[in-house]
Amino acid sequence: MNVNLEITQNALNIPIAEFFNMAARINKKRGFLFVSKILGKHLPVNPYTPLLASGLLASTYYERVTGHSVHDLSEIRDGFLSDQNEDIQKAYELLQKNSLALLEAPIVIGFAETATALGHGVFDCFQQGYYIHTTRENIGDLVPEFNFKEEHSHAVDQRCYANRSILEKSNPILLVDDEITTGKTCLNIIRELHAKYPREHYAVLSLLDWRSEDNMKQYQTLEKELGITIRVESLLKGTIAFEGKPLERPINEFHANEDPSKETVINRINLASVFLSSPQNGYLSYSGRFGLNEADKAVIEESCQKASELLNKEHHGGKTLCLGTGEFMYIPMKIASYLDGDISYHSTTRSPIQPVKLKDYAITEGFTFQNPEDHTIQHYVYNIPKGEYDEVFIFFEKWVSDDNAMEIASLLKEREIKTVHIVSCS
Repeated sequence: MNVNLEITQNALNIPIAEFFNMAARINKKRGFLFVSKILGKHLPVNPYTPLLASGLLASTYYERVTGHSVHDLSEIRDGFLSDQNEDIQKAYELLQKNSLALLEAPIVIGFAETATALGHGVFDCFQQGYYIHTTRENIGDLVPEFNFKEEHSHAVDQRCYANRSILEKSNPILLVDDEITTGKTCLNIIRELHAKYPREHYAVLSLLDWRSEDNMKQYQTLEKELGITIRVESLLKGTIAFEGKPLERPINEFHANEDPSKETVINRINLASVFLSSPQNGYLSYSGRFGLNEADKAVIEESCQKASELLNKEHHGGKTLCLGTGEFMYIPMKIASYLDGDISYHSTTRSPIQPVKLKDYAITEGFTFQNPEDHTIQHYVYNIPKGEYDEVFIFFEKWVSDDNAMEIASLLKEREIKTVHIVSCS
C-alpha cells in the first residue's frame, strides 16, 4: 500500500513529522491510518500534549472566526513542540489563561472513540459552552437523541445521549474529530442534526483534513441545500492518493494472553469518592457522554487534582504509564497530567491496527484482550515495549472485577511492568 500526501495548508507551521506516522488498518473499507503522535490514543505521549493539541485547534478556529489574536499562541505552540516537560507544562498554563469568548457559546460534539478527549479539550477553551461526545455504547434503557453511521470505521454505529434542551438552542455546533478524510461522517451528522434541530451555523474542527475537491464541493452542496454555513478548520490540510489493496485480516497475529496468571498482583484503587456525581447505568456522569456545561469544568478540574493526590500516594516512582480505556480518555489524561514523575499516557482501543517492526512505521507491537467492562468487545493496546515502564495505572470508567481485569493486567506484567494499578472511577 502507498499513500501519497500533498500538504496545502499548515495553520501554525508545525512540522509534519510531529503530527503522525502511518500504519495499515485491518479494515477493507479503508486500508491506512494516520496514527497520531499528539492525540494520546494509540501512541504514548506526555499527558499535556493532547490537551495542548486541543488548545491549538480551538485557538485556530477562534482566530479565524473572530479575527482576534490568542495571547501567547506562538509560545504555546513552541511549548507543545518541546520535549522538555517543564516547557510543555508552562505552555499549558499559558493556554489556561486564555478563555476564548465566541459571539455565541458553542455546542461542542466530540466523536467517539478517538476524539472524545480532543473534543473535551476544545470545550475547555471556550466560555459558556456545552460538551457532549458520541458513543458506541448502548446504555441500558436510555434512548439516544440521535444516531448516525461512521461508515469507514471498525465499529460503525454511533449514538449521542445529548440533552434535547441544549440541541434545541440555535447556538453553533462544533463537531470535533482527529482526522477527516472524505468528511462524509460529518455530513451525515449535520444532516441528521439539522432534520431535528435546525440552525444556521455548523463547524468541523479536525487536527487533519484530507478532503478532496469533490469532497469539499459536497459540503458546499449541503450548505446550499439546507441554507446553512459549515466552517472547516484544521491544523494540517492536504490531499491523499491511495494505491494498493487494504488488509482484510491480520498478516500476523496480535499478542494475546491465552492463560491469564492468577498470580499477577493487582493493586485496586477506587476513585468513586472523588467523582461524587451520580453514575448513570454505571458510567461516570462527568465523562462527557451525557453532556457537560460551563459549571462542570471546575468540578472536573478539582476532582482530577484530588484523584492525582490519591494516586501519588500509591505511586512508587520510576517510569509510569497511564492507560485510558476506550472512550474514557479525558479524565485519565487530566489525572495523569498532575501525577509526579516521568509519566506517559495513551489509551486502549477497539481499532485493530496491523503491527509491523519497520523503521518509521507507527505500530510495532499490538496486544489484544477482552474489554474488562464488556467481554463481548475485543480491545487492543499498542507499543508497550518490554522493560519500558516500572508501573502502570489502568483507568476504568466503570467498576471491573479482579477476574475481568486479569487478562490485561497479566499482559502488562509480561511487559516486565512491576506494579499494575487498576483504577475504577465510578
